[in-house]
Amino acid sequence: MNEKQARERLDQVMQRLREHGYRLTPQRMAIVRAVVQSTSHPTADEIYHQVAADFPMLSLATVYKTMNVLSEIGEVLEMEVDGRSHYDGNVTPHSHLVCVKCHSIIDLPHDMLRTSEEVVAEEQLGFRKYYMVIYGLCPRCSGEETSGG
Repeated sequence: MNEKQARERLDQVMQRLREHGYRLTPQRMAIVRAVVQSTSHPTADEIYHQVAADFPMLSLATVYKTMNVLSEIGEVLEMEVDGRSHYDGNVTPHSHLVCVKCHSIIDLPHDMLRTSEEVVAEEQLGFRKYYMVIYGLCPRCSGEETSGG
């Protein structure tokens, strides 16, 4: 996501928060910025540590509340990997590749893989907001396994 797209996405999320009656506090905006601009699918703890550097009075509860709100209004995807919630600020339809060993999460652009399940979900069942998760071994972990890792 380039800088202009990131700004537009941030503006979109801010507008949706306003529409739902939420105040745009500096802390909330920093949390939103952290998740929207991230490509790493952070946990609430990771977002907290990133934002708390600029807002030392920030509580982890505030991060969780903000993430719940963003999830409820459809502005972040929440996905569980290895028993922990991870957040994705990219809400356009796309799949995720999840490593079963190191638990890294990688976005797979929608146009790279369009499965028959997605075609059925969209064209026959009318699903519009969905995501798929594909589990496997990432290149690093796959290399470790073949080398005796």
